[in-house]
Amino acid sequence: MNWIRYENGFKTIHNGMLLTATLFILCAIFAISTLAACFAAVFAMLAFQNVYFSKLGEGLKVNFKAEQQRILIGHHEELIMEFENGKIPIWNGTLIISMEDAVAPRHESAKNYSGIYDVYIPFAIGSNQKTEIRVPLEGKKRGKSQITRVFLEIPHLFGDGSVNMELKDPVVYQSLVYPKVTNLASELAPSPFKPGETQQRQSLFTDPFQPIGTRDYVPTDRFDQIHWTASARMQKLQTKEFLPVSAQNVLLMLNALEKDRMNEDFEKKIERIVAYADHCMKNDIPYAFAMNLRTFGGRPYLFLPSGSGKVQFQMLMEMLAKISDKYAKLPFNEMMQHMESTGQLPPTIVLVTHENDNIKRQVHRWTKRFSVIVDSSFEGIENEWKKQDVKRTGTNSTIPSA
Repeated sequence: MNWIRYENGFKTIHNGMLLTATLFILCAIFAISTLAACFAAVFAMLAFQNVYFSKLGEGLKVNFKAEQQRILIGHHEELIMEFENGKIPIWNGTLIISMEDAVAPRHESAKNYSGIYDVYIPFAIGSNQKTEIRVPLEGKKRGKSQITRVFLEIPHLFGDGSVNMELKDPVVYQSLVYPKVTNLASELAPSPFKPGETQQRQSLFTDPFQPIGTRDYVPTDRFDQIHWTASARMQKLQTKEFLPVSAQNVLLMLNALEKDRMNEDFEKKIERIVAYADHCMKNDIPYAFAMNLRTFGGRPYLFLPSGSGKVQFQMLMEMLAKISDKYAKLPFNEMMQHMESTGQLPPTIVLVTHENDNIKRQVHRWTKRFSVIVDSSFEGIENEWKKQDVKRTGTNSTIPSA
């Protein structure tokens, strides 16, 4: 592996070797054997240190056991590094690992500087040996954490100098911290506007491949719906009954633009989207995802095509872990118009956004053809709604008072 070396204190060693060599020669000329032996010993120590530190670090390699780790906020993982040394042993070193603060090292020496954690670990390795270093990590916040620097500091055995080695090769390791997963209190009802595969008590549509019984014939029934075998048995015309079904595909749309004077608006919206995606995964509901962060390609915004199950949920979580609120954004109503122009809107649409006049107009048009849910619960609207005066109905439910 390639390391960048920074050498400090070698000039002092060279000057000391020159001085002790001169004094040794003078003592030898004047036959002062005791002083000559002392200066020879000092010269030997300085020469050994010079040769040792000039070759230190040759053949040192580091391997990361995993290229990527995936964890949730508050959960733990381990950064595992394996060092393999060459012929020159390393003593009394300090390994410094710098990483972004989406994860927090659970190490007493960890220090945080402007979004970067530095971890200081004592380091020593013998000749032609391997050693493994484990750093416990904890998911701190949603995002991506990469190792920005691997630095090895080795002080001189004698004197104040040191050899510092910084890993030049790029580090492929990264930690993805997924957003917090919360339960969705409400339910996503099937859309009454389009036929589908989801069973529903009352629907305009039925599945002709799922008969559930028969009933008496009425003049409005079609001829092909008559059950002739049952009619002969009952001695009167009987009509087939089929399972009432409706569509339940969902489009989740998130407005990345933050409302004025809203703290952590972006993160709260992401948590709300994850709650809907978790509900869809548990109920096997296909869903797509769109977010108004600018991207390159046919769609000028972030988009995840429709899918279902754990694979779709994993893809969404990875996408949300890699994005940042600092990315360029486009107006939310422009994304809504572009989605509508594609002609592929599903029957149920969930909008996680704060309200404004442009969005309200678009939602008003969509509600005529789709089931539209505008979710602003991240602003605390649900709590304010509960505080409103309510009046009792004839049942256990409540409705807002006028």
